[in-house]
Order: sequence, then C-alpha cells, then structure tokens
Amino acid sequence: MTEALAFDDVLLVPTYTEVRSRSVPKLDTEIAGIKLTAPMISSPMDTVTEAKMAIAMGLAGGMGVIHRFMSPGEQVDNLRSVVRAEEAHKKEIPKVAAVGLGSYEVARFKELWSSVPLDAVLIDVANGHSSYMAEGLGRIKDIAPDVKIIAGNVATGEGFYFLGNTGMVDAVRGGIGSGSICSTRIQTGFGIPLLHTIIECSRARASAIQLKNIAIIADGGIRYPSDMVKAITAGADAVMCGSILSATDETPGELIRDENAPIAYKTYRGMASAEVQRDHRGGLKSLTCAEGVSTRLPAKGPVTPIIEEFCGGLRSGMTYANATNISELRQNAKFIKITHAGLLESHAFGTRK
Repeated sequence: MTEALAFDDVLLVPTYTEVRSRSVPKLDTEIAGIKLTAPMISSPMDTVTEAKMAIAMGLAGGMGVIHRFMSPGEQVDNLRSVVRAEEAHKKEIPKVAAVGLGSYEVARFKELWSSVPLDAVLIDVANGHSSYMAEGLGRIKDIAPDVKIIAGNVATGEGFYFLGNTGMVDAVRGGIGSGSICSTRIQTGFGIPLLHTIIECSRARASAIQLKNIAIIADGGIRYPSDMVKAITAGADAVMCGSILSATDETPGELIRDENAPIAYKTYRGMASAEVQRDHRGGLKSLTCAEGVSTRLPAKGPVTPIIEEFCGGLRSGMTYANATNISELRQNAKFIKITHAGLLESHAFGTRK
C-alpha cells in the first residue's frame, strides 16, 4: 500500500539564504501560454468566478476562469466585460472560460470561440483521466486547432501522462476530492491527497520530454499560504482556489442578511452539490449522488488583500529557500515529514485554551 502525504504531513526545511528582502522573489509563471505574476487561479464555480472575479484576479496578476453554469450567451457577456476592463485598464487580463463535455458543451465552446478572443479554454469534468475526455479534446481541437486547453481533473501521474500524451493539452488540473466543500471521497471512497497528486504529476512531467511544457495546476483544498508554497515547491505552476476567495465582494451572489446577526453572508457551494444540480440541471439524475455540499460564509470584503496575503506568504517562503524565482524554490527546498505534534506546533498556539 502506497503512503500518500497531505499538506499537513510535511514542512519545508529552512536553509542558508542570500535573499535579503521579501520583495526580491518573483512569482512569474505560465499557464497554457498565459503569463502570470501571481500563481493563483480562481475556480470555475458559480459562487466564485464570473466577470468581476476574473477582472480582479487578472489585475492582481492571476487568472479567473468563468464558470459554465450559465447560458453560452451569458458566458459570452461575462467575457466581453473582461475585454472591456482590459481596454479600460490598459492591462492584459486572461480571458478564460470553462466548458464541459458532450454536444451541448461543444456547441457552447463554438459560440465562445466565435464571439470572444479567448486566451484558453478549461474543460471542466470530474475525472479527466478518461476516454470521454480524450474524445472531447479532439472535438474542441477540430473547431479551434490553435486553442490553448486546460484539462482535468486527474489524481495521478498516470492521469497527467495520459492527458499530456494526447498532444492537445497545455495545462492539467490535479486534484480529486480535495476541495473544502467536495464530498467525493466520503461518497465514493476515491481520491488522493492533493500534495501527493502534485508530486506524482511533477514526476510524470519530468519522465518524458514531450510533457515538459505542460503546466500543473494544484486544484482544491488550498487553505493557507503555506499550502500554496508547498504545492508550488512540489511542482505546481499555480494553485486553483475556491474557498479562500469565496464570499468576497467579487464573487457572484447576493449578500444574505439575518435580522438578528450583525454580519452578512454569501453562499458557497460545490459544483457537484444537490443545490447546483437542482438549480442548473433540474435535480440529481437517477442513479447518481451529490458529491459536494453548500454552505454560507461570512462576507470577507475585497479579494485583493487575500491575493496579496497568499503571494506574500509565497515570497516569504522563498526567502527561507534562498530562492528568487519558482525554479530556484523547487531546486533548493526540501520536504520533511512531521508528526501530529509538529503540526500542532506549526499553528499559532499562543492563544489556544
């Protein structure tokens, strides 16, 4: 039986450094031909990313992927809002949208591709290590041979290798069942800790020269800046985030106010939740189960300070590894396995009662 480690099972070892300031390290990365200065991507969830979030992420140096749980026309309108913001701010903002598989979703992509100058498309399915995904990639490429494709999700190095060897993908999302409101592992018993997935995908990428330029996205379960540092050290080129960005001003949805509560809330829900199936697909299909949950979270305010905190944590972490860029971080940093006592010691325990 293989041991699979999660973020809380490891720490990174501080080393001798000549990096004197946290402002020195650069976070530049590239995902599907899109250059980012902040390695963060907002998730294509209906309570996370529409135009406002995509714009905010792009202005901060990251990327937002506009979700597909709306009509193709609405998705086009969201992308056009991103184009207008790009022109207004005179700054390139990634124009990326999600589509699924099947005839309706292929038609969705065709409408998007003919209407907006997309930088990339994300094919959004639960298990991308499948013949269905390979067939879908071919159908997308038949329409737009030059389109950059982000595919996934996969949980293993074998999944990464499979998608990479199609010759049709530019980035792969790694992670199944690791999201904070995903219940896939509890419902099905299948999944792998995200850190282990990223390590396996990185090894697969290094194993074959034709895979070397395919980006790895660590998707789901990023809770702290340290999780992002560990994911990128392990081989991820960016992290995809839902929960940490949820309930910010830029997320879709109205504020929910209770008469007896001084704070406002926003809904955050998994895309395989019963609520999403009800609202977008008329309810759960026969012989299926929900693999996500829905919750309400206190409103957090603007998203930009959250992006800055996480990127600040990454820069700070890089100084402990004598690293001025992501490549040096991976080269210099070493993981160690810790005990539960080590995990407890890692958190700020001074106020624990």
